[in-house]
Amino acid sequence: MKNTFITLIVGVALILTSCGGDDNAAKSYDYDRSDSLSVDYTRQTLTIRGNIKETSGFYLLLKSKGGEYNKSLVNSAGNASKYSNSFDQSVNMGIYGADLNYLTVFEQTEDARKTVDAISKLSSSLGIESAFDKGSFEKIVSTSDTLNLIEKSNLISKAFRNAEDQMYSEERALMGTLMISGGWIESIYLTSQLIIDYEIDPAGLSDFWVLVYNYESVSKMLSVFGDDAEAKKMYDNYKKLETIVNKITEKSKLKLDDIKTLNEEIGKIRSSLI
Repeated sequence: MKNTFITLIVGVALILTSCGGDDNAAKSYDYDRSDSLSVDYTRQTLTIRGNIKETSGFYLLLKSKGGEYNKSLVNSAGNASKYSNSFDQSVNMGIYGADLNYLTVFEQTEDARKTVDAISKLSSSLGIESAFDKGSFEKIVSTSDTLNLIEKSNLISKAFRNAEDQMYSEERALMGTLMISGGWIESIYLTSQLIIDYEIDPAGLSDFWVLVYNYESVSKMLSVFGDDAEAKKMYDNYKKLETIVNKITEKSKLKLDDIKTLNEEIGKIRSSLI
């Protein structure tokens, strides 16, 4: 369980180190321009979904133990049409990305296809549709046996890395960061709910602890945008989690009661975002 559990940001694996430097230094950058981003910041954000296969490993293990797909956990693909501004579109791109991996592993082809359509709709609204290879998404939702579930998850990871690359190359770093923040929230929501639903002993889930710990990195990423209204809106949401996150990360072992509290609090934030 320890080696197969999630270390995602969409998602889904987020930043494993801090953004580097103190906050005041970070805010000296013009984060509307990609060429002003710190090297460390850029390197971390370009690899946020590199460990999405770890998420797949956890879901596969859950399936092998009789775990079943729960449709109520994912964001409805139908919600995509109501996201009319860049904040909602970027955040929910990250949320749908994390959902897609869950849907893929549990072989929910119809719902996965609807989620792909939702991602396509949002990417078009954001002007990054060219970043998503339609052929790759067709393989992800295919019912053929050409690719196994891990390979499909790798395609999801690659698709979102390409999207993030395009955001940064086109000087839209804030959009990419909002996507990351949405993916982290959905990843925590999904995995914590599964731990609770299947009464998984959290004591040995060190990778989940790492995912929770990445809260600090995402918070720092949001803070570098200063008083930008969209970044501040998400940063304020993250601050609501600070107390329970610190309670978890300051302990050497996870406690189920703490996971339940985190799930409850992050569920409230998620509801306001979707």
